[in-house]
Amino acid sequence: MLSFFTDPYPDELLYSAFARYHFYSGNIDLKDTLTELFGKNSVIPSFEIGSHLEFLCKALGGGYSPASLIQEHTIFPFYAPFLPENRKRELVKDITSSDGKGIYTKLGIVAGSICRKDSIYYCPVCAKEEIDILGEAYIHREHQLQGVMVCPHHGRILKKYPLKRHENSRVEYIRLDGSLLDFSDKNIDENIFEGKYREQLLHISQAAYYLLVNNLSQISKADVLLRYKNLLYERGLATNNFRIKQDELYDLIVNYYGTQLLGILESGLDRNDEYNWLKVATRGVTRTVHPLRHILLILFLIGDMDTFFHGIHKTYNPFGKSPWPCLNRAADHYRQDVVTKLTVTADFKTQEPVGTLECDCGYIYSRRGPDRSENDRYRKGRVKAFGLVWENKLKKLLSEHCHSYHEMSRRLGCDIKTIHKFESIFTEGKSSDLDTEKPNQKEQKSFLIEKYREKLLRTVKDYPGLSRTEIRSLCQKEYTFLYRHDREWLFEVLPSGKTQTGSKGYIDWNKRDQEVLSQLQKAYTVLFNSAKLTRISKTSLGKGIGKLSLIEKHLDKLPRCSQFINKVSETKQQFQLRRCKIIISKKQEESLQLTEWRIQREAGIRKEDYELINHKLKSYFN
Repeated sequence: MLSFFTDPYPDELLYSAFARYHFYSGNIDLKDTLTELFGKNSVIPSFEIGSHLEFLCKALGGGYSPASLIQEHTIFPFYAPFLPENRKRELVKDITSSDGKGIYTKLGIVAGSICRKDSIYYCPVCAKEEIDILGEAYIHREHQLQGVMVCPHHGRILKKYPLKRHENSRVEYIRLDGSLLDFSDKNIDENIFEGKYREQLLHISQAAYYLLVNNLSQISKADVLLRYKNLLYERGLATNNFRIKQDELYDLIVNYYGTQLLGILESGLDRNDEYNWLKVATRGVTRTVHPLRHILLILFLIGDMDTFFHGIHKTYNPFGKSPWPCLNRAADHYRQDVVTKLTVTADFKTQEPVGTLECDCGYIYSRRGPDRSENDRYRKGRVKAFGLVWENKLKKLLSEHCHSYHEMSRRLGCDIKTIHKFESIFTEGKSSDLDTEKPNQKEQKSFLIEKYREKLLRTVKDYPGLSRTEIRSLCQKEYTFLYRHDREWLFEVLPSGKTQTGSKGYIDWNKRDQEVLSQLQKAYTVLFNSAKLTRISKTSLGKGIGKLSLIEKHLDKLPRCSQFINKVSETKQQFQLRRCKIIISKKQEESLQLTEWRIQREAGIRKEDYELINHKLKSYFN
C-alpha cells in the first residue's frame, strides 16, 4: 500500500498525476515508481488512457475505483458514447486489469485517428491560474483531445509544450515545468483561426469537454444512431423508413461548416465515397467514426450536446405519443385518448407520413403528418371505417324521424352523402362492409374473363408469329386482367418463349465470343483507368458491358472471353495493392509525407490484410 499519493486535480490526466508522484516521491529511477504504482517495472506509461488501474486502486487503499479514474481522469469518455457496447466493455476491462495492449487500436487513435497530437498541449491562461493557486501547472485531458484546438474554458488557442512525448524515452514521465511554459498571447497558428473559425472551434471544444465531464456510460453507438435518424427525420432528411437522404445532408453539412474548416479538422467529405465519415456515422455499420466528426454532426443537427443526449427520444413518431384520441362523434369516448393502434405509411406522391388510427369501437381514420402542434392530434383526413357504434347511432337517429340530414351529419361528423349511402344500405338490408365482394361484382368478373379471353385468342390466331411480349403489348389491358384472375389459362394459350438464334437458326458462339471479347477489353480499360477504383472481376466486367447474365451462364461457350477474364481478374490482395500504389503515387506527386498508417487508412484496408501486402509495398516504396 502506498504511503502517499498525489491526488489528481480536476480533469487532470492520470499520466500527469503519476509524473507529479514520481517528482515528489524522490525516486531517482522511474522503474521504482512504476513498481510502486503498478506492481511491475515493465509498464510503459500510457499518456491518454492508462492501464493496471485495478492494482493501483488497491495500492491506494480503496480511496479510488477504476471506474472513477477512467471517467474523471482519462480521455476514454470522449470516445465511449460512439462505440459499440461490447467494445466498450472490452476496453474498460483492458484498462482496468491488463497492460493496455491494443487499447489505442480499439479506440481508433492509431490508424483511424485525425488531428493527431504529437506534443503535450496546454492553455496559457489555465496554466497561469494553476501556478498562482496551486503552485504548479498540470496536464488537462481536454487539451489533449484530437480536434480540440482552443481551450473550452478560456477560448485561447492551445500551445505545444516544448518537450515532446515521442522524442523522450518511452519509460519516462514528463511533468509541466513552469519555466518552459509560454504565457504570451502570440501563436504561430493564429492566422488560421481568424473570424468565424475561432467561435466554431470554441463551440467544438466545449462540446468535446461535455463528453468528458458527463457520465454517458449508458449510451452506445446504437443509441446515437437512433437519435441521428430521429433528428434527420424531423428535418426532412430521412424517409419514413428512416433512409437517410445522403446527398441533401452532404450539401447542408458542407455549407454549414465550409470546406476550409472541414479541411482544418481533417474531416473533408467526398460525395462519391460510399464510406465517407458522414455516411458511416448515419448507417448501422460496424465501422466507427471519430468523436470529433460525431460532434460536427450533432452540432449541425441540434446545436447542443445536452439536448442531443438527454432531450431526444430514442424513437420518433410523427404523430406523437400513444394513446391518441378517437374522433368518432357517435362514441361516448369522443376526443378521448383511447386509441393505441397506429400504422404509419408513406404518401405515394409526396412521401409524407400517413397515420392510420384504429379504435376498438371500429372507427378507423387517417391523416397526414407529421403533427406540428397539439391541435393536429384532433385532425382527421379520411375515414376508412365508421364501425358498429357509429352505424348503430345513425340507425337510431334515422328511426326517430325528427332530425334533418344536416343535423345528423353534424352529430356524426360526416358528409350528407354518407348519410344517404348508409340509409340506402340499411333499407336494402345490405352489409356496410365495402370490402365484401358483391354477387354482381362476381358476375362482372366472369363476364370480363370471357370477354378478354376472346380478345386474346383472336390476337394469337391473327398474328401467329408474335412472341409473348409482342402479344402483351397489343393486349395490355386484357393481359393484365387475365394475369391477375386467370393466370393458368393465360400461360396455356400464349406461345412459348422464343430463343435468340443466329441467321441459320442457332447461335454462332464463335462469333459471339469474339464480339464479347472486344467489349470486355474496352470495359477493362475503362475500369482500370477510372477515378473510382473498382476491383477487376468477372462480375464488374460483365456489368461493364451489360451482359453479366451471359458471362455467368455461358462462359464455358466463350473460351476467349474466359481466358481474358482469368488473365485480368484481380484477387483481393492484388486490388488492395493497386489501391495502395495509387495513393503512394499521388502523395509522391504532391510531395507529401508517406506513412504506413495513413496509406492503410486512406485505402480502407484492415490491419491483418495490410500485413499480407506490406512486404510488396515496402519494395514499391524503395
